[in-house]
Amino acid sequence: MDSKRRGRDQICALVAAHGAFTQAAVEASQLMRAKGRSKFAAHLDSHRAELNVAIGEFGLWAESFGDWARVDVGLAIHPPSITRPTDLVAGDRIGADLLSSRENLKRRRAELLAEVGKARFVLTDAGLPGEEITAYRRMVRLWAGEAIDLVTGVHRLTLADQYIRCLSRLRAAQQALPAAPQTGAVYVRQWMDDLEEVDREGELALAETCGYGDFVECYRITAVRQKPFSDN
Repeated sequence: MDSKRRGRDQICALVAAHGAFTQAAVEASQLMRAKGRSKFAAHLDSHRAELNVAIGEFGLWAESFGDWARVDVGLAIHPPSITRPTDLVAGDRIGADLLSSRENLKRRRAELLAEVGKARFVLTDAGLPGEEITAYRRMVRLWAGEAIDLVTGVHRLTLADQYIRCLSRLRAAQQALPAAPQTGAVYVRQWMDDLEEVDREGELALAETCGYGDFVECYRITAVRQKPFSDN
């Protein structure tokens, strides 16, 4: 297989990976709209639009080197999520659908960046300069990262809203529930388990500020007891 054939195949692979990421972004935006987070969904759509521009510019650049490099990048460009139906994902775990959406975006970004890395070598062998590929990679890292951070933020907000409600209901029934502190600690543990480690202390502080410091303290004590011992 000659270098131009390999180059074209790699451009096709890159466009497909780009389309998979932007499709995942559309689905995440749909999900946020269905949950009443339309402003966040609009921000995500704007990040996806920047990625549409990036792949469009990449396609024009590649095409300038000849018909062999011409690929329909329209396959990787998706319309705003508002033009498509929205469906909530069922599940018992609070925020499970948003968590799944975030992890899907992370996976798709990793796959896209892997294809970009391959493209730099393959297209260089085909005679194309690497500067434009590097510029495209920077755009992907920027806007894909912004998209993932946004979904992470909405997931964190959703968890806080729902778990604070759970703790509020538990507090209201505390006199009739002798084991309320332990139950509260279970809620807090479930909350923390669904967060990235870097976000946990901030959300524990939020729970304390909202008047649930006793539940947080019980959680901390339980977490220390359950922490495995280290020989070091």
